[in-house]
Amino acid sequence: MESDPELRAKLAKEGRLWALALVCAVVGATTVALTDAVPPGVLAFLATLVVLGPLLRLYEKRRRP
Repeated sequence: MESDPELRAKLAKEGRLWALALVCAVVGATTVALTDAVPPGVLAFLATLVVLGPLLRLYEKRRRP
């Protein structure tokens, strides 16, 4: 069984997006658990997204053929 390189690339990109979402969610949930307040958790989630989102976008641009 041969794997389609285009399909593998799409699945890998989707996996990276899910990993970003997971990291942001873990940071937000941990902050909520430590502070017992939702607003700091939302801010932590958004801060993580603001920092890691552009890094992932830059990575994806550089990977483009």
